[in-house]
Amino acid sequence: MRRLAYLLTMLAGGLATAGLVAPGSLSAADDAPTAVIMLDGSGSMWGRFASDKHSKFEVARDALTEAVPRIRSDVRLGLSSFGHRRRGNCSDAQVITAPVAGDREPVLTPLSKLSPTGKGPLVLGLRQTAEAIGSASPATIILLNDDVDNCGQDLCGNAASIARSNPGLVVHVIGIGLDKAKLASMSCLPRLTGGKLFDAQDAAGLTSSIDQVLKLAHLEPMPEAEQAEKADEPEATAKKLAPNAPPGLYLSAGLGPESATLESPVRWRILKAGAEGELVREMRAPSLVDKKIAPGNYVVEAKLGLASVRQDVEVKPEEPTQVRVDLNAGVLRLIARPAKGGPALATAVFTVTPLGEDGKKAETPIWIGREARPEIVLPAGEYSVSADDGLGHQEQTVKIEPATGTTFDARLATGRLELSAARGSSNDPGEPLAEGVTYIVYEDDPDSPGGRREVTRSAAPSPAFILPAGTYYITVRTDGSEARDQIALGAGDVVRKTLPLGLSRLQLTATLDRDPPPSDLPLTYSVVRLDGEPEEVLRTAASEPQLELAAGRYKLEAELGTTNVKTAGEIALRAGQDQKAALRLQAGEVTLNLAEGVGTDVFWEVKDDQNQTVFRSARAHPTALLAPGRYTVEAETRERQLRAAFELKAGESRTLEIGG
Repeated sequence: MRRLAYLLTMLAGGLATAGLVAPGSLSAADDAPTAVIMLDGSGSMWGRFASDKHSKFEVARDALTEAVPRIRSDVRLGLSSFGHRRRGNCSDAQVITAPVAGDREPVLTPLSKLSPTGKGPLVLGLRQTAEAIGSASPATIILLNDDVDNCGQDLCGNAASIARSNPGLVVHVIGIGLDKAKLASMSCLPRLTGGKLFDAQDAAGLTSSIDQVLKLAHLEPMPEAEQAEKADEPEATAKKLAPNAPPGLYLSAGLGPESATLESPVRWRILKAGAEGELVREMRAPSLVDKKIAPGNYVVEAKLGLASVRQDVEVKPEEPTQVRVDLNAGVLRLIARPAKGGPALATAVFTVTPLGEDGKKAETPIWIGREARPEIVLPAGEYSVSADDGLGHQEQTVKIEPATGTTFDARLATGRLELSAARGSSNDPGEPLAEGVTYIVYEDDPDSPGGRREVTRSAAPSPAFILPAGTYYITVRTDGSEARDQIALGAGDVVRKTLPLGLSRLQLTATLDRDPPPSDLPLTYSVVRLDGEPEEVLRTAASEPQLELAAGRYKLEAELGTTNVKTAGEIALRAGQDQKAALRLQAGEVTLNLAEGVGTDVFWEVKDDQNQTVFRSARAHPTALLAPGRYTVEAETRERQLRAAFELKAGESRTLEIGG
C-alpha cells in the first residue's frame, strides 16, 4: 500500500486540509499497479462447496474469468499456480503469465486450461510469484487456495521475508472453504504484507471476495477519471461566487460545517432524483463545476477516504446553484513505535474497526494498512484501532470528531531479533548456513511442559522476529546438530545473534567390490551418533550425500536395497572441517536352478548361518545378490522339497543347481 500524506493546517474559523490524498481508492495519480492472480491448482480443488454442485476450482475459475476483463487495461496482470502439472511433486509451482498490461487473453487462455492435479506447494508458488513481481510498486498478489501448504514449508517465515524484500507488495488471501484452524494459520500472510483475509464458504462468497479485492487493490477502472477527460477542466470554486457567475451547479466540500473548503480530490457523483437514479456526471476533483447541467432535482454524492455523504440539490434555471457538502468526518493519524520516542515502524499493520452504540466491535474492519505513518479520513464516530508488528500488539478506542485530527500513537514495547547460524565454533564461526536450519524461540511459561512455551519459529535463511521486550531462549536446529542460547530483548532494541553449530561437512560414498553400486538397487545411508546414548541422527537415500553434522563420533552404515549387503564404520568429526568417508560393500552373486525333471512352480528361500531369511523368490531361475558367507537354500515344488548348503565369496558369481 502506498504512503498516504495528510497535511492539516488550522485556519481561522476552522480546519483546512491542504494537499489531502485519501487512502486506498482515493489515490489520485498512482503508478499503474501490478497484480498476479495465484490460483490453487492442487488436487483438492476438485472438491465441492456443500451448497454447490460444481467443484471449488470451477467456481473460482468462472468467477475469475468474469472478473479479469473488468481490470483496468493499464494494470500489469499475471497468472500463477501450483500443484497443477504433476502429482505428488512439491516443486510444481509456475508463474504461467508474467505481469503484462493491455490484452487479457494471456491470462484468460491459460486460466481456462488449468486442471488441478497434485500436491499444494503454496509457499514455493508464493516465492516465485513475488520474484516475478520484483520491486514493482504498488503490487498485489490475489491468492485463492483451499488448503494450507502441504509440503512442509514455513508460510509465516516466508511471508515475513517477502514483506521485507518486497515492501510494495500486498497479498490478499481468499480462503476457499477453509476451516477455522486453517484460516488462522493462513492469517499471517495477509497480516504481514498488509493485505486482507477473506473466508469464502460458498460460490457467492467467493465472487464477493474477488470483487472486494479488486476494489481494495484499485484494479477496476475509475469512471470519474475517464469522465473528467471528456469534460471541461475542473474550475476552482471560491467561497463566494462572482456576481456575474453563469447558471450551473457549483460543488465544494469540507470535513465539517466550520472547516475550510477541501483542496484535495473528492469523488463526485451527480444522479437524477427519483427511483431510477440515472448517473449524470462522475469525476474526481477538489470541486466540481457543471455549467451545462439542466435545471431540475438531483442527488449529489461526495466521497473522501472512508467518509461519504448524499445530498438532495435543486438546480435553478436562471442563477448559479452553489452547494457546500459537509462530510462530517475527521482525520485519523496512525503511528506505531517500538518504544517511546522511537522511530515509526514501517512494518506495522493497522486495523480500524467501527464500534456500535453498545461499544462492541463490528465483525469486519473497514480499513487495514501497512505503512509507516498512514492517515485516513473516517466518518465521525468511535472506532477500535490496533497496531500489530510481529508479536507486538496494542489496541485502543478512538473518537473521531468532525473536522478534527486524531492521532493513534502505539508504543508496542517490541524489539527486533535477527538470527543466523554458522558452521564453525564460537572462536571461528566460519561460513553462514543458508539452508536446512530451523530457528525456534521460546519464553518462560510455568504452565507449559518443561517450563517454556514456543513463541515462534522460522526456516528462513536469516529470520528476523519482532517480539515484545523480555527474555527469550533460542534453539537453532539442523538435521545433524543443535545449538541453544539465551537473549534479553529491550523495547526498541535490535539484537543480532549468530549461533555457531560446530558442524563438520561429511561426504559419503560407497563402492561394491571396488565398483559403483548397481543403479537398480537403492543405497541407504544411516548415521548414528555415538557420544552418549547411541542415536540415529540421519538416514538418506542420496547417492553421494553431503551432510552437515555436529562434531563428535559417529557410526556410518550403508545398506544396498533389501539385500543383506551392508557395511559399517566409525568416524570422528571435528568442527569446521570437511571430511570424506568411503564405505566398501562386498557381495557375491548366485543364480538358483532346479535340475532337469525335478519339478515346476518352485519357491526359493535362502537363509544365512544365523538361520535368518535373506532372500525369497517364486521365479524359476532367480539371481540373488548376497553378502559373503555360508547359506542354506530351500526349494519347494509341488512334488518335493529340496535343500542345499553353499558358500559365497566376495566378487564371486556362480550358479547353484539343486536336485541333480
